Amino acid sequence: MGSLKRFIKSHRSLRVPLTPAVRVMRMINPPKYERLSNALDELFREVEGGSLIVKMPGFQGSFEIGSHSHILRRILVWGDYEPEVVKIVRDNVDPNRDAIDIGANIGLFTILLSHLLSASNRVLGIEPTPGAFKYLRRNVERNNLEARVVLFQGVAAGQPGEAKLKVICGMEEYSSLGNMVHPAIKGKGYEELSVPSDTIDSLTKRFSLRPGFIKIDTEGAEYEVLSGCEQTMLVHRPVILCESWSDARRRAAAGIPGSVEDLFESRGYVTSNCAEDELLAVPKERWSLGRSTQA
Repeated sequence: MGSLKRFIKSHRSLRVPLTPAVRVMRMINPPKYERLSNALDELFREVEGGSLIVKMPGFQGSFEIGSHSHILRRILVWGDYEPEVVKIVRDNVDPNRDAIDIGANIGLFTILLSHLLSASNRVLGIEPTPGAFKYLRRNVERNNLEARVVLFQGVAAGQPGEAKLKVICGMEEYSSLGNMVHPAIKGKGYEELSVPSDTIDSLTKRFSLRPGFIKIDTEGAEYEVLSGCEQTMLVHRPVILCESWSDARRRAAAGIPGSVEDLFESRGYVTSNCAEDELLAVPKERWSLGRSTQA
């Protein structure tokens, strides 16, 4: 299979006619990661609960993760998690300012960010679901970072109050304020929880933060998050790494196509697709400075 793929890459004109052959071979002999994933599904089929602790050198820590989490499956199959996103985070964090991890889940990026900042700066980890928040708190304590991390159990939204959140127990990474449209959870049941909500502007003031970097992963609710982040963006001008869905997926999740990009532009940001389903937003003044430096 590998030799055929290499042959196709070196003979671009044959890519289209040989594509059916590649698909047939994948069905007969699925790639290693697919075989491992299927094996893990079989292995965990009868597991009803519990967790595993995994060491993640790329995130500079060890993490307790629920046994049904697809994050755990990806780590066990690949031996890593979103390395391209890790690189983007490392390349854009300002170590002399604070950071915010919105949709922190079990805390992978919260822990990484805390290691990338100077000792006098802090990370705010925001996670609304009780299941993931339990592991987030444990992982902060496991890595001895209580003094470097502050936590908020709730959703970042356009206004303070209360929000209705759809949650799949054990797979909290797919939790959503809108319709649940991720293909990995098709047909799975969920429960709806009432959770506290607050704005990033309010939380930034509450914890006396000066954010230089914000990461947003909220399953289609990015526009709502950014609606409550106006003053933080205008005053502190953080670089923002934001999950970005296709327009079709946004519609399916009851979101507004193109709205996130328009909001960034209205607040003086330049956006670029930096990785699959990831949007990097940089203040225009910083982006212009970077271009002039490169010139």
